[in-house]
Amino acid sequence: MPADLPPATDPARGFPFATAAATLVALFLFSGLVLVAYHSPNYLGDRRAEPKADPVAKLQEVQARNRAALDGAAPGAKMGVSRATAEVLAHADATKDETYKYGRLPFPVEPKAAPVPEKK
Repeated sequence: MPADLPPATDPARGFPFATAAATLVALFLFSGLVLVAYHSPNYLGDRRAEPKADPVAKLQEVQARNRAALDGAAPGAKMGVSRATAEVLAHADATKDETYKYGRLPFPVEPKAAPVPEKK
C-alpha cells in the first residue's frame, strides 16, 4: 500500500437504507403520477369537435366552382372555354394557307431552337 494515501476511516459502512428508501419513494411517486396522468381527461384536446362536412356536398361544391371557372363566370376567368375555343378555331380558319394548312394560332409560338452539339 502506498504511504501517501490516508487509511480508510470506516471499512464496514453497511447498507445504505436512506438511499434505498428514497429510491423506492421516488419510484412509487413516479408510478402514481403516471397512473393519474393516464386516467385524467385530455385538457388540451378540443372537446367541441366541428361537425364533419358531408363529402357529397363538398364534392358538389368543388364541381360547381370548376363549372363556373370553365364557363367564365368565376371571378378570375376572362372568358369561358367554349368562347375561347370558338375564337381560336375562327382565327385558325381565317389564317389557313399553303404553308399552314391548319391555320395559325392567334398567339405567337416560339420557334424550336436547334440542338446544341456537345463539345468533346
